[in-house]
Amino acid sequence: MPALATVSHEVPKSRIPFCPACGSPTKLAVPDGDEKMRAVCSSCGRVHYENPKMVVGCLVEHDNKVLLCRRKIEPAYGLWTLPAGYLEVGESAAEGASRETLEEACADVEIVSPFAQLDIPLIGQ
Repeated sequence: MPALATVSHEVPKSRIPFCPACGSPTKLAVPDGDEKMRAVCSSCGRVHYENPKMVVGCLVEHDNKVLLCRRKIEPAYGLWTLPAGYLEVGESAAEGASRETLEEACADVEIVSPFAQLDIPLIGQ
């Protein structure tokens, strides 16, 4: 007897349920000239894009030691990490990494060279 297959009819949902501009509900649609589903306001028609967050940080080495910070917030509260955070609009990656290191560890650093690029699309980073 042949096996039965099921078809998934799961409807994708936007992570932007309401329009940040007017507060009306959004619907998923492919806007004219685009090729991806986007959150489109059902009232004012604005298209809202979900873009990844760019995280920048520094691997600081001084006197054969590496600078680490203990996390004070979730996720991973209390664990050790490199000084890092989100890139701000208008910053280069090096500027953001330097700023985050100053904010997180009070360390004024000089960026010598890029160390690594990590892509984590599953969590939008």
